[in-house]
Order: sequence, then structure tokens, then C-alpha cells
Amino acid sequence: MNTATFFLVIDDNEVALREFKDTLKYLGYDDVYTAATASEAWAMLKVRDFGCIFSAWEMPEMSGLALLKIVRNDDRYVNLPFFLSDSSFTKTKVIESGMAGVSGLLVRPFTVESIKNKVLAMAEMTGERPPSKEEVSLEEGMELLENGEQENALEVFQEMLREGETAEAYYNIGYIKTAQGLYQEGIEAFTKATQLDRFFAKAYEAMGRAYKELGEPGKAEECLQQAAKIYMSSEKDENAEQILHEILELQPDTVNVYNNLGVIYRKRGDLAGALMHYEKALKVHPDAPHIYYNIGRVHVDMNNPKKAVSHFRHALRLAPEFNEAKEALDSVELSLL
Repeated sequence: MNTATFFLVIDDNEVALREFKDTLKYLGYDDVYTAATASEAWAMLKVRDFGCIFSAWEMPEMSGLALLKIVRNDDRYVNLPFFLSDSSFTKTKVIESGMAGVSGLLVRPFTVESIKNKVLAMAEMTGERPPSKEEVSLEEGMELLENGEQENALEVFQEMLREGETAEAYYNIGYIKTAQGLYQEGIEAFTKATQLDRFFAKAYEAMGRAYKELGEPGKAEECLQQAAKIYMSSEKDENAEQILHEILELQPDTVNVYNNLGVIYRKRGDLAGALMHYEKALKVHPDAPHIYYNIGRVHVDMNNPKKAVSHFRHALRLAPEFNEAKEALDSVELSLL
């Protein structure tokens, strides 16, 4: 369990205590515990781990400063973020609290922004950012999905959307809808996800498969092509390769698929596989200069300079202004001198 999200708030003022707790909840942190005295807080620390403490300075019986000193004398809490609050801080109070190891001071009355800033400061101290309410909800929804509780998960993701639109929430709603056979509703959710995040490859991928189920191969191919493009640009070649083969099942004569597979195989060092796919692309589109250029590059890698020259020249006959092909040709011809 991530205890970075567990807050302990201490104040003998019941109204201030409730307002502080409500503010943390408004910021998305639900695990907020309260204590009316420093003694009560110390007892709570003995039975539960907390990620941060906010304590009023002035309290009866034991002050917040006294509690801070006790906390810092325990090796377990040397680095625990501990903030003190008061209506004002004299120079003496600042020095005393600093020597006791306070993490920061919070002037009352509080504002949402001032509390938010202290939470962010806490994250910097501990080196870990407490998850937002959105992230906690997403984790809860994913756990429900993994346990097969689709309807309960759907409620969680829909509640997330009421708090604010996110690509992940829409994607997971689309996933549930397609699993239920509601492909059109799934596509609508995936579309929303890609509108919020145009590089969301998984959403394009899932949308393509939903279109496939609806018997719309053209739209399926378009979405899958976009997913493959994003995967390739982010160096996720295995994901891209899987999708490219899926596209070939839909449209066996898709030149870009064979060409992209050639690119992947060449990067992998499988030159024979790259050459095979480039040549398949050439059969589909015999007048594409970039394919001749790509085949030429493979022949350079395979130490077949004469074949490389032949393909670079063919690329230039089809596209005389193809500068990359011209530079490659000049380089190989120089090596043959």
C-alpha cells in the first residue's frame, strides 16, 4: 500500500480540522486521518504509517513543536514530512521549528493553494508523488477489470469522466463495451480517447479491431495503420509488427505494410527478411522510388554494392530529385573505385 497518500492532521480546533481535511479531499486525497491532541496523534503513529503530518503549533497539553521533537527522535520518522501551522510565525518560532526539523510552515487561515503547495513540497522531500484521485480511480477500475467485474469497473470509469475527461477512462470504457459486443459504443469511446491523446496507439489499435468486427475493413485498416505508425515512431517494433501482419490479413496488397515490415526487419538485423518484404512491396507498387532506395540500402548492408547501385539508379530514374538516393549512389560508386 502506498502510504505517501496517508495524511495525519492534528488540531484542537474542530472547525479548522474539518476544513483542512475537506481541502485535502478536494485535492483528491481521501486517506486523511485526524487527531484533536498531540498525544492522540502520537498514539496513532505507533499503529499506522503516514506519509505526511500537518499539526497546529498551539494546542493544550502538548504543542505541535513538542510533538515534532518527539517524532524526530524516533529513527523511523527522521525524514517524515512534518508541517506546523499557526496564525503567525515570529523569528523565534521559525528558528525553534527549524532546529527541531520542521519540513515547512503553514500560515493560517489556510487556502487551497497553500495546502496544495505543501503537498507538492512533501512529494519533493520523499521523492515520490502521491497519486491523484484520478490515478487512484484508474487503479481501482483496472483491478475490477482484472477480476472480471466489468459493470463495476464501468461505473468507476464513468465516474472518472464526471470528474474530468481523460483518454485512459475513455479507452477502458471502450474496452469494456467491445468486450460486451457493443462495438459502435466502443468505437465512440476510443474516438474520444484519441481526440484527447492523438498518440494513444492502444486506442487506435482497439478501434481498428472493433471496426473489423463490424465488417468495415477500410476503417479497420486506417486505424491499425495509425497504431502501427505510432508504435514504430516510439521504437515499439514488436507491437508494430503484430499490427502490420494483422493489416495484411485484411488487405494483402497494402504496399506501406510490406515497406514498414522491411524497415522493422532491417533495424533488427534480419536483412534477408527485410529484403523479402521490400520485394513484396515492389510487386504491389513497382514504380515506388523509395522502395528501390530501401532495397539498395539493404544490399549495401549485405555487401552487394553492384546490386545497391542498380536499385539506387532505378530510384533516381523514377524520381530524379531524390537526394537521399543520389547521395547513397555517389557513396557506393566511390567505394567501387
